[in-house]
Amino acid sequence: MPEDPNAENQTPTKEDYDAIKLELEGERQRAQGLVAEATRELTERIATLETEVSTKIQDIEALKGQLAEASTNFEGAKAAYAYAVADFKKLVLQANPLFTTDIIWGDTIEDVKSSVEKAGVLVSKVKEGLEAQAKALAELSVVPAGAPARTGTNTEGLSTKEKINLGLEQAKKKKES
Repeated sequence: MPEDPNAENQTPTKEDYDAIKLELEGERQRAQGLVAEATRELTERIATLETEVSTKIQDIEALKGQLAEASTNFEGAKAAYAYAVADFKKLVLQANPLFTTDIIWGDTIEDVKSSVEKAGVLVSKVKEGLEAQAKALAELSVVPAGAPARTGTNTEGLSTKEKINLGLEQAKKKKES
C-alpha cells in the first residue's frame, strides 16, 4: 500500500488519550453487561443443576447406607435360614429313626420335605419287603401242633426179599438203641 503523503504519525494528546480511555471503559462495561445478560439464564441453570447434583449425591449416600444395611440383614437372614433348615433336618431324623442322613437332603425346607416324602416311600417299601420275607419264612417253618402219628414203613410195592431186609435193619436198630 502506498503511503498517504498527508497522513501524519500523530501522538494523541493527554486529553484525547483520556477521552479514548473513557470511551473504551464504557464499551468494556457495556460488553460485560451484554455478556452477563446473555449468560444470566445459563448461570441460573448451572446454579440450579449444582443444587440438584448436591441433593442427588446426598440421596446416593443415604441409599448406599440403606443398601449396606439391607445386605447385612440379608446375609443374617440367609444364615438364620440355613440354621433353620439344618435344625429341621435334625428334627426329621429324630422323629423318624428309620431315616438316615444320606437320604434326607436339601438346602431349603421344600427340598427337605421332598426328601422326607421320598424317604417315607423308600422305608415303606423296605418294610413291606421285610414283612413279606418274614411271612414267607414263617410259612416255611410252620410245625403242626402235636406229634405226627407213628406209622410203620410202607411196605407196599416191596418184594419179599426187600421186606426181609427192612425187617432185619429195624431189628438191628432196636438192638443198638
